Order: sequence, then structure tokens, then C-alpha cells
Amino acid sequence: MPAPESDDEFAHRIASEAAEMLAGLQREGVAAGKFGWSLEEIGDTAAHDFLVAAIAAERPDDGLLSEEGHDDGARTAKSRAWIVDPLDGSSGFGAGNAEWAVHVALSIDGEPLVGAVSVPGMDLTGSTAHPPIVPERQDRRPVVITGRTKARSDGRLLAHMLDADLAACSSAGVKAMLVMSGEADMYVHDGPLYEWDVCAPVAVALAAGLDACQTNGDPIVFNKSRPVSDSLIICRPEFTGLIIDALQSR
Repeated sequence: MPAPESDDEFAHRIASEAAEMLAGLQREGVAAGKFGWSLEEIGDTAAHDFLVAAIAAERPDDGLLSEEGHDDGARTAKSRAWIVDPLDGSSGFGAGNAEWAVHVALSIDGEPLVGAVSVPGMDLTGSTAHPPIVPERQDRRPVVITGRTKARSDGRLLAHMLDADLAACSSAGVKAMLVMSGEADMYVHDGPLYEWDVCAPVAVALAAGLDACQTNGDPIVFNKSRPVSDSLIICRPEFTGLIIDALQSR
């Protein structure tokens, strides 16, 4: 008999399969002239249903938190809780662009030990089963990436303080993977984010040898009754202290 599929391989597989399905739905929707909310809703629902069914079938005793599901809090009594964002960056998906991802993570006793982030636009699934190999840093100005809503405020200020270039996109998973691919050096969000935005990117970043923490340097704890992280840094280790010092000196 084949060996049972590990949690890491399971997360990698179902994130990749959901992303492949979504890419097909996006192509079909755009070809049919569907954009915006109608296409987002199709993608959100299809990916949520797929991931929930897979986890229920293969990890039935675990807790589950999904952005698109009803959270009754039962997961907080479980040591193991899957935390998923079926379609991270749904506005990009609805607009027909590549700024979206699928997040699948497993928190064990609050720690993000398993994760997968699948980004079809980068032809990449980074996971704790197959951590991305972060390339050596290029001899260039540092690049800080933020969300579009943060770029004009925190992002611009931080870029100035670190003498860095500023980039922005709408998906947390895409931003994290841009750091892991070497296109950016740090992803910073100085404000609250839901656990489904954060858990999988943090798990994969840590497995890839990057730092991932809150903007005060504290680790991020998951599967809380209020599933929110106060802030997020994902970066090359040499930038962690610089980012924390810069934000605390404002």
C-alpha cells in the first residue's frame, strides 16, 4: 500500500488543484464577458466548496476556518485547524488579472506548521512540502511591497525610511511569493489582517528560511477565537530588525 499523504503534501495538492480549477473558471468567465462581482462569486464559491470537501473527506477530525464559510468557533477546541482562503485577491480574479492565489494552511496548537500558496499567475505553488528556494539578493535598492490600500501611507513612509523602492499588489499570497521569488525583499502590512490571509504565507515563508512575524517582532498565533493578526512582516532576515526599528520610530 502507498504511504499515507502527509499534511504538507495534502496542502500542496489541494491548493494546486483549487488554483488550477480557478484559472479555468477565470478563463471561461472572461471569454464569456463576465467581470467583477459575478466572476468573483463564482470563484469564491467553487474554491471554497472544493477545499471544504477535500478536508472533510481526508482530515475529518480537524477544525476548519475558511473565509467563505460560517465560523461557529468549534475549531478553537481543536489542536489541529485548517485555515484556508479559497480565493485570496478575489478582486484581481474578478478583473481577469493574475493578482490572486489560493491559501491552504494547518495550524497545530496555534503554530503555522503546514501551508501552501498557489499562484497560477507565477506558475508556482510554494508549500511546506516544497519550500521555494529564495535566490541570492540582487545588488539593487531594496524593494518593499505592500497592499494597494497601504501603499500611499505606511508603504511610502517605510520605503522612505529604508531607502527602498515601493511596489504594491492586492493579494497577500502574491506579495509573499514575490518576496520568496526574490522580486521583493519585504512584505509589510502594519495593521490587522484575517488569519486566512496570513497563515499559509507565513508557514511557507518560514519553511523557505524567511522571517515572518508581527511588526513588533512577536510571532503570530493562529486559530484564535477572533481570527485576526494585528500586523505582518514577511522578509529576508537581514531586513527584520530594520523594519521593526523603522516602524517603532515613527
